[in-house]
Amino acid sequence: MGFSLIIPIKPQLIMDIAKTDLSNAAILGGYLLFGYALGQFLMSPLIAALSNKYGRKKILLFSILASAIDFLVMAFTMHMEILFLSRFLLGVLSATIATVNLAIVDISPPEKRAVNFSIIASAIGLGLMVGPFLGGIIGEFVGIRGPLLLGALLFTINLILVYYFVPETLKEKSKEQLQWKKLTPFGIFKSLKKATNLPVQLLGASFLYQLAFHSFTSIWAYYMIDKFNWGALQIGGSLLFVGLTNFFVQNVLIRFLLPKLGEQKTFLLGASFIIPAFFAYATVSIDWFVYIIIVFGSLGALMKPCLQAIMSSFLPYHKQGELMGVITSINGISLMVGPLIMTQTFSFFKTNDSSSFLGAPFILSMLFAIVATIIVLRVFSKMKIQSFA
Repeated sequence: MGFSLIIPIKPQLIMDIAKTDLSNAAILGGYLLFGYALGQFLMSPLIAALSNKYGRKKILLFSILASAIDFLVMAFTMHMEILFLSRFLLGVLSATIATVNLAIVDISPPEKRAVNFSIIASAIGLGLMVGPFLGGIIGEFVGIRGPLLLGALLFTINLILVYYFVPETLKEKSKEQLQWKKLTPFGIFKSLKKATNLPVQLLGASFLYQLAFHSFTSIWAYYMIDKFNWGALQIGGSLLFVGLTNFFVQNVLIRFLLPKLGEQKTFLLGASFIIPAFFAYATVSIDWFVYIIIVFGSLGALMKPCLQAIMSSFLPYHKQGELMGVITSINGISLMVGPLIMTQTFSFFKTNDSSSFLGAPFILSMLFAIVATIIVLRVFSKMKIQSFA
C-alpha cells in the first residue's frame, strides 16, 4: 500500500518539483524507478544472504524502517536530486518482498507454496486496492504531499506490528562465510545454475513478464490523464478496482483452480487472458470500458505465484534463499529497464502528437508476454518428455 499510495499523485508531484509538463514528468518518473531498481538489483543477493545468516525478521524490520524514512524525505523535498537519491537508497536498503517470500518457504511444505505465495500476492493486491484509492482521495482534497506523509505513518505502524507480532521463521541460521563474489547478481545466478537443475529459461520468462507488467506501474496515471482527462481520484478509483479483482483472483479463485488444473495449466490460463487485455488497454476509447478490461486482465495475477512455485520445486530448501535473491535481481533488472522503455515510448508519441499511438507501451507489453509464454510452453513441453522418459 505504501508503494501504491503515490501512484495517483506521482505525475503532479514530479511536475510540481521539477516545474515541467506531463511528457517530461513521465520521463523523470521512469528515471526514478530506474534508480530504485538499480539499488535493489545490486543489493538483493546480499540482502537474501544476510537474511539466511541473521534471520528474516531483522532484515524485514530494517527494510520497513528505510521505507518510512524514504517517504518522509519525499514528503518534504523540493529538489529532484534529493528525490532521486532517496529512491536509490531505498532500493539498496529495502528487501521486504524477497524476505517475506523466504519466510513463506520456511513455513510451507512444497505442495502448499503456490497457495501461500498467492496469499502474499493477494496482500499486495489488497494494498493496490486500498493504497491508490486513499492516495487519490488525499491527493485530491488535502494535497499531493499528503499521501507521502500517510505512507511514512503506515510504515511506522508496520514496523511496530512486525516487531511485536511476527516470529522468526528461519529454521537454522547459515554458518557459511559470506563470499562476496557470489553475492553479486551474476555471481549468485552462476552459483544457482551450477548447483541445481532449474531451467534458466523460466528465469528469462519471468523477466519478460515483469517487463510486460511495468506498463501498469510506469504509465497508467500518465496514460489515463492524457487519454480520458482523469484526476487523482479517478486514477485511484481505477486502481482500487484493479486491487479488488486481483485480490479475488489471488485469494479465492486460485484456491479453486490449483487443485483442479495444477500449477502449469493455471499459469497458462492467466497468460491467455492477460495477453489480449494488454491489446485492449492500448486501443480502448471509452473510459468505462477500462473496468471491463480490468476484470479479464486480472486473471493474469494467477501467473506469478504459479511460476514462482514451479521454479521453487526444482530446488532443495537450502537453495531457496539463492533463488529468491535471483528472482529479486531479475525484478530489479526489469524495474530498471521496463519503466524506461514504457515512459520513453509514451513520451515519444506524446511529444510527436501521435495521440492514436499513446497505447504503444501496452502493445510492447503484449509482445513481451507472448514471447515469455512461448518460452514457458517450450519448458513445459520438455518437462513432459523427461517425465515420460
